[in-house]
Amino acid sequence: MTRGALNNIRVVDLSWVVAGPMATKMLAGMGAEVIKIESSLRPEFTNRGHMFPALNNSKRSVSINLTTAEGRKLIRDLVAISDIVVENFSGRVLSKYELDYGALRKVKPDLIYVSASGVGRTGPQKEMLAYGTLLQAYSGRASLIGEPNPRLERMGILPAWTDPVTAFWEVLGILSALAHRQATGEGAYIDQSMLESTVSLLPESLLNEALGGVGDITTGNHEPDAAPAGCFACRGEDQWLALSVRNDDEWRSFCKVASRPDLSENPAFRTRQGRCAAKEMLDRIAADWLRDKDARATEELLVSSGIFAARSRNILDLLNDPVIRSRDVFPLVSPTLRTIGMPWMEDGKRPGDFVESPELGADNDYVFQEILGLGRPEIDDLVSRGVLT
Repeated sequence: MTRGALNNIRVVDLSWVVAGPMATKMLAGMGAEVIKIESSLRPEFTNRGHMFPALNNSKRSVSINLTTAEGRKLIRDLVAISDIVVENFSGRVLSKYELDYGALRKVKPDLIYVSASGVGRTGPQKEMLAYGTLLQAYSGRASLIGEPNPRLERMGILPAWTDPVTAFWEVLGILSALAHRQATGEGAYIDQSMLESTVSLLPESLLNEALGGVGDITTGNHEPDAAPAGCFACRGEDQWLALSVRNDDEWRSFCKVASRPDLSENPAFRTRQGRCAAKEMLDRIAADWLRDKDARATEELLVSSGIFAARSRNILDLLNDPVIRSRDVFPLVSPTLRTIGMPWMEDGKRPGDFVESPELGADNDYVFQEILGLGRPEIDDLVSRGVLT
C-alpha cells in the first residue's frame, strides 16, 4: 500500500458510485489505509466494470451484510479503531442501522465522519435522491452553456463533473478536520452537499448576478476581451482549434503567421480596444484562415509564435499526449490497465503508487483476523450464516 502524508490513518469507506470512491482513492493515494465495505448482495459492488477499476485503486475490500446485527457490529468494531468514515447513503439508511454519526461517535469520540448527499443533510429537500448529472442542471451550470447546441448542451448534464468536484471538496474537508483533530482532539461531522460543491465553482456568474446582471456571461464560443478568439473548425472531421489573441504582441504574431500584413498595418486594429470592437469580423477572418489548416500543425505554429492555442483533444489523444505521458498522469496499475493519478507532483514524483482495485471481499482475512482479531472458525461461521457475503 502507498506510503504518504496520511500514513497511519484508517478510513472505513461506505461510499459508492463516483464522488465518495474518488475521494477515498485520493486518501489512499496519500497513504491512508482505506477499507471498503461491500457486499455481494448489492449489484453496484458485484458489477466491477465501467468506472470501478479507476476509482478504487489501493483499497482493501471486505464483504459484510450490514442488514444483519452481527455485520453492523463488525463495522462498529472496525470504526472504533479507525479515523474516518465516508458514506453517501440516502438520509435514513445508516441511522436505521445505527451506523450514522451519532451512533458511531459513541464508539469513536474523535471520529471524522463525512456524509455526502445531493443537497445536504438539512433543509426541506434533505431526503431527496439526487444524481450528479441532474444536480448540474440544478446548480445553474447548464444555463451557462450559451447558445443551444445539441453536442454542447449535453455537457450541461453529462459527463457528471459534479461527482469529481464533490470528491475534491470531501478530501479538503477531511484534511481540514484531521488538522483540527490534531490540534484539539475533536472529531468532526462533515455534511457535504454535491449541489453546494458545484455552485461554489461558479463565482463569476454568482458575482455577476449579485451586481444585478451587468453583463451576459452565457458567452458560449464568444470571448469578449480578446479578438480574434474562440474555437474554430479546422481541416478534417471534428477537428477544432482554440486560440486567443489578447495583446498587441500576440496580434502582430497572428498577422504574421496568417500572412495578413494588411491587418497588422490597419490603424483600427492596433489596440486591443479596437480589435475587440471589430471582434465579429476578426473572428470570421480567423475562421476562414483555419478552415483548411491541419489542427495539430497549426497549434504548434501558433504556440511557437507566442500565441496561446490548444487543439481540442479527445480522451485517446490525452492518453497519448507527450506532456501527459511525460508526467505520468495516467499511471499503470497492471501491464494493461491505467488509472487516473493524483493531480500534482511532489519532488518530481507523482504521489500514490496505486495498485489495482481489489476483488470483492479480497481482504476479509486481513481485516477480520489481523485487525479485528477473529479466529478462522469465527470467520467461517459468519460466512455460513450470511453475515460475511
